[in-house]
Formats: sequence, C-alpha cells, structure tokens
Amino acid sequence: MSWIRCTGLGVIAALYMLAGRWGMHRLAAAEVETNLFLELRLWIVTCGGVFAAVGLMHRARREARPGEARFDPPLIAAMLGFLGYMAASASWSPDFDFSLTKVYDVTLVAVMCVGFALACLRQPASRTLDTFWAIVVVATGLLALAGIKQLLAGGGGARLAVMNGGPNIFARLMGLLTMGALYFWYWRGQTWLWIPLAASGVMLTLLTGSRGGSAAIVAGITACLVVGRVPLRRLLLLTLLATVAITVVAMFSPLGEALSNSFQERFLRLTLNYEVGAGGAGSSEGKVYLSGREVLYERAIQLAKDYPVAGAGLAAFPALRLGVYPHNLFLEILCEGGGVGLLLFAGVIAAFVRSAFLRRQGLDGATVGAAVLVLLGSQSSGDLYDSRALFLLMVMASATADPGRKPAQSGPPLPHDLPQPSFTGAA
Repeated sequence: MSWIRCTGLGVIAALYMLAGRWGMHRLAAAEVETNLFLELRLWIVTCGGVFAAVGLMHRARREARPGEARFDPPLIAAMLGFLGYMAASASWSPDFDFSLTKVYDVTLVAVMCVGFALACLRQPASRTLDTFWAIVVVATGLLALAGIKQLLAGGGGARLAVMNGGPNIFARLMGLLTMGALYFWYWRGQTWLWIPLAASGVMLTLLTGSRGGSAAIVAGITACLVVGRVPLRRLLLLTLLATVAITVVAMFSPLGEALSNSFQERFLRLTLNYEVGAGGAGSSEGKVYLSGREVLYERAIQLAKDYPVAGAGLAAFPALRLGVYPHNLFLEILCEGGGVGLLLFAGVIAAFVRSAFLRRQGLDGATVGAAVLVLLGSQSSGDLYDSRALFLLMVMASATADPGRKPAQSGPPLPHDLPQPSFTGAA
C-alpha cells in the first residue's frame, strides 16, 4: 500500500506541474469554450486531496519513522497567507466576475500544496521523489525528442517549441529535464547516462532562444550543486562529460548550426548589440531587446504606483486592458497585490530558506534547483498560475528532506586498513 501511495503521489505531482491548463476540450477540431470540468488540473488536484486524507489517517495511527516525509507548518502557513490574500484581493478588483477565474487558479495552487504536504505524511521521502522525477524525465524527454524532430524537419530556422507552446515554456520544461537528470545522477550515479542527458536539456534550452530560460537553468544547476555539496571529484567529472557531450553535438550533428544561429541571434545580437532606431539602426545607444515586455513592465509599475499598499486586486492587470499579464511574477504580485502581497510572498521565500537551512543535511539539491529555475524563469514569462511549480517544489523539497539518505559514490570506495595481528603477550 505504501508503494502505491508514493507512486501515485509522485505521478500526481508531476502531472500537476506539466499539464498546465490543458483540457479534453482542446481535442475538438473547432475552437470551443473552455470547460473547467474538462481540464485535467481539476481532477489532478482532486486526487491529491484524496491522498491527503489518507495521509492524515496514517498520521493519526502511528508516529513518524526515520526517512519519512515531514510536515512544515511555517512554510504552509506562509503559503496560505500569501495565496489567501491574493484570492481575497479579487473583492476590490475592477472586474470581480472576470477575476473569479484567477481565484480558481490560486485556490488550486493552495489546495495542491497543502494536499501534497499532508499526503506525504508517513511516506518514504526518497520513493516519492524517485517517482516524481522519473515521470518528469520521461515526459520532458519525449517532448525533447519531439522538439528535435520538429527542428530538423524545419531546417533549424525557427526557435524551438512544441505542442503550440512558446519557446519560454519549452525552455522551462527542458530545465526540468536537466534537473531530473541531475537528481538521478546525484543519488544513483550512472554518470555516463545522466550527465549527457542533463547536457541535452541545457543545449535544447539554448535552442529555444529564451534568454530568461537560459539564465534560469544556469541558476538552477548552480543551486543544485551547491545544495547537494557535490564533491570536487564528481563536479570535475560532470563538467568534463557535459562539455564533451555539447561539443560533439555542436560539431558533428545537424543541431550544431541551429545552436550557433540561436546563440548569435538571441544572445549576442539582441542582448549585447541591440540598437534602437528605425530598422534596428541609427542610434549608438545599446539597449537589450525585451520582445515588447518593457511596455508591460511600465504599465505594471504605474499600476503599482496607483495602488501601492493593497494593489489593484487580483486580475486587475488584464481587466484594465493593460495586457494579459506583466510577464514578471514580482511585478504581477506588486501591481495586483500591492506592497502587502509582495511582503507576504517574501515571507514564503523566507520560510522556505529557513526550512532549507534547518533541514540542509537531507535536502535534495535537484528539487531546490528546480524551484530556483522556476522562480527566475517566472521573471520573464508566465503569470501566477504558471509559477505553480515554484510553490509545490518548495513544499516538496522541505517535506522530503531525509538526513539518512546518502548520495551515490563517484568512484569505488576507499580500501579499509586490514586488521593487524596482535603479538601482545607472545612468548
């Protein structure tokens, strides 16, 4: 029964992160109106609630054992305070009826986070993480293959994306693929398999041309290695294999030219050499190309200035026809939740940092790295619900910290000294 619960919980958590707002109505040939009951996320969160009830029953029956997941009251309280305030801010939004959809989004995030924390109770922490990351690696690996096929079929001229999703979304998924590969490398070894897979995730992120996604994956990998306190020997081996894998792909595969073009266009020309003016010329003032986001940022900042304390209310940004969302999580919280909302969100981050410090001995670096990846990626793409993985990953990392779990060895164990015979008292 324990194996079924752990496996089911890991599958639910992975599907919740990956499914987004996808629903069965999207299979229709013609465009139809969104039906919340046909969206996969509702039933995923409902299943999470069922597992939470089972977790509470097990908690009442016996005490916790070493290696089992633990509840984190301060972190959960901070999340409920923040998400509850954002949902309540809909009451002073310019269009209350319009904001109800976003209230639904925020409610699902809160229920899923609390449900996962309760469902983890009395469960082996490592088994839940194993299942979660296995599903993530398989799903994102299949998307990676689809992306490579699409890129090769199109001649490598367009930014990489699949299934009608944008390049930024695909970059975040490839970041999760990298984190999943690093998870299994850290705990299971098999460097020859997982490090090239992680390097593939980095390479595909670069192929998307997403500068925010590329910066996020670098930060996520760094956090993973720092939290995991990877020994220098394993770190050198990781760097060597990753460099070799990317070099081989860049030099001897059709993806090499696409990778070079993406890097030159998105990272060099549009970031370092971008100039304003008609036709992209005529001014010597260098400026980073932001794909029009600077307009959204200015509108969000102005809205925050107009409502500095409590914000304009949930979903006020689209309700006022300023845009779909600001494409920056901090600005979205600031303009819709005000300074109060931003302080509550800072409280969530502070509560997680505190938990990570207190439980640092058994903290999983890949899960923390994935949370960092989503946090940084949300500063250039997506809205509050698109950042749902951040909240779940923080709960997951804190709940599944296991001081007794040991990482894989980077090499054969050192030989022990052989016992020497004692000649004390010999004639």
